[in-house]
Amino acid sequence: MPGAIDTPHTNGDAPARRGVYHLTYPRSASNLFQNMMSKQPGFQNSGYKLFDAGFATMTQLERGPLSQWPEADCKALYESFETAWGKMQDEMDDAQKNGKQVFIKEHVPFLSAPDRFFRALHPTDKLDALFVHERGTTPDKVHTNPTSLPDTFLLKFQPIFQIRHPVLMFPSLIRAQKDVKCLSDVLGPFSKIMLHLRHTRELYDWYVAHGATVNVTPRIIDADDIMNSPETVRLLCKQTGLDPDSVAYEWESREVKDPLQARFLSTIAASKGIIPGLAAKGKSVETEQGKWIEEFGEKEGRLLAKFVESAMPDYEYLYARRTVAVDGVEP
Repeated sequence: MPGAIDTPHTNGDAPARRGVYHLTYPRSASNLFQNMMSKQPGFQNSGYKLFDAGFATMTQLERGPLSQWPEADCKALYESFETAWGKMQDEMDDAQKNGKQVFIKEHVPFLSAPDRFFRALHPTDKLDALFVHERGTTPDKVHTNPTSLPDTFLLKFQPIFQIRHPVLMFPSLIRAQKDVKCLSDVLGPFSKIMLHLRHTRELYDWYVAHGATVNVTPRIIDADDIMNSPETVRLLCKQTGLDPDSVAYEWESREVKDPLQARFLSTIAASKGIIPGLAAKGKSVETEQGKWIEEFGEKEGRLLAKFVESAMPDYEYLYARRTVAVDGVEP
């Protein structure tokens, strides 16, 4: 893949301040990091903007090839992504009016429009590609990134990729999907799209290959380091224009009234700080597969193990390139 590097980032030189794009994955402990960064001076914490459109697509993957849908249904799905994109631009405009930079969080797969998901499941299906562009601009003449968003838009931000070991992330996602009952087969089309880290690796490599032209260096942080290494969190802040002295480690618990959001936010909403014991250290497919079989059944437990094993090369690739304070010490 383009832009490969062989060692973790340890350079603490602060870049020019710009908006932050917190690029995550479901169940990666990303809401914990959002809480920790919620008091950053000069930033407007913007949360998800494309999530609703992405979730709407995920819950309809079982309907089969998009070209066979009723035209009105297909149009509505495309429009959901365009509407979400409009909200993203509204947020950026609002932050600018407030004299702040945005701190936007998004799950990497949801940067793609519906056509990309359905094409991945049905490669021979003929679909119109959906690409969006910013208001008041002409569309980019060249589109090189692996999402549906413009190259020029992505390169405005300081990207922070958050990863977590699949041995924790994937079963947690399956549990959540089963609880909200949005899918008849959580280990069917949904898992083929979501239970891997190719989306993250491809976008990270794209930033490595193209970011240097605009002085953007993508950074990666692992959930275990967020939970257990304050020195690494401080180093990441220095690398990305954030204030290491404004990292929050305590907050108030909160009630989430929306049932769907409440399920996905149950752990972080009830917390008042970092909860110990949620790291992946010491866990592997070998230690966990028996538990999955007991919890999900023989077939699903073994299939989940295969998804985790298949995702490991991409996880290890990203993990090797993460920001880390060497021996617990900032450079």
